[in-house]
Amino acid sequence: MAEALVDLLAKVRERSRGLLLRLEGRYTVVGDLHGDYATLQRVLNEWPPPYLFLGDYVDRGDKGLEVVEEVFRLLLEGKAAVLRGNHESPAMNVDGGFLDELCEKLGRGCGAVYKEFEKTFAALPLAAVVNGKVVALHGGIPLGENMRPAPLNRLATLEGDLTIPGDPLAFQILWNDPCNCDDYLPSPRGPGAWLFGREITKTFHALHNTRVVVRGHTYVSAGCATHHGGSVVTVFSSTAGPYRKTKPKIAVVSDGVEVFDLYTKSRAACPEDVDLLL
Repeated sequence: MAEALVDLLAKVRERSRGLLLRLEGRYTVVGDLHGDYATLQRVLNEWPPPYLFLGDYVDRGDKGLEVVEEVFRLLLEGKAAVLRGNHESPAMNVDGGFLDELCEKLGRGCGAVYKEFEKTFAALPLAAVVNGKVVALHGGIPLGENMRPAPLNRLATLEGDLTIPGDPLAFQILWNDPCNCDDYLPSPRGPGAWLFGREITKTFHALHNTRVVVRGHTYVSAGCATHHGGSVVTVFSSTAGPYRKTKPKIAVVSDGVEVFDLYTKSRAACPEDVDLLL
């Protein structure tokens, strides 16, 4: 099992297309899964490919290994685009549960396999632009040193080790959240992360000629939320572990974003401008 897993991870790294994807077409978008293999299987059985996964495949749920393996296989089969979440990092996996899960399932040698996961997570793209109009990422809009939105094309210039990652642009894409405010605020998540408001979102879309940001990252019991007049949409899909009361949602993205209930397949009424702090 370990040898096959290491081979899978190496193939994912070989498939790397950089930190910013340019995608065309219609995608089924899946939010945080956190080891929720049952929800992933339901998506694959009932919603069409290609899929766009927003990150956080592991930690908190007990089937993170099964989820991330399946997602990576879909990537290699050309059926999915796979973004990185903030939980695809050793900074989270030690306390979040994935490292322990890996060692329970693989036994001896799990540490060496986890090192392969670290390298693979670091190679995953951080954002995707779909049909030139929708920006998909895990956390939120990154801010530059002037505290204005940073252009996504800067992702092509990032160098060095992204395992944690230490680069502010990469870190913020994984960790930032929208807020019901005008500009920006320090994030309760800790140093280096920010809450971004309506004016930041407006400037970001003007800079990139885009319309909507679709993101995951934040638990919402309703499974979705809209922010800043619908120009930011949060999608959360996990019902694993602490998220068992979630009403999971997925989104369909083409030139815009439509959110659907995973079970009923009906259009979802997402709460507006809720404060997402954790």
